[in-house]
Amino acid sequence: MPRVHAKEIFLGGFQSMNIDDVKIKEREVYRGRIEGCVLCDRKRGLVRRYGLNLCRQCFRDKAMELGFKKYD
Repeated sequence: MPRVHAKEIFLGGFQSMNIDDVKIKEREVYRGRIEGCVLCDRKRGLVRRYGLNLCRQCFRDKAMELGFKKYD
């Protein structure tokens, strides 16, 4: 197995990176819509009707408190 020299490690590692080369990921701005559930921040299965903005799992937990009734 060939040995790696310290010089090669220094040139190929993070030490040789310049701060200008690093890209900072900026958060996207969503206008007019909440991105996730207001309780658990899930992104999928949102119930946006009536301005609830709850995921379906949180909606099932809180439906009775919000005044919704379950019909057979």
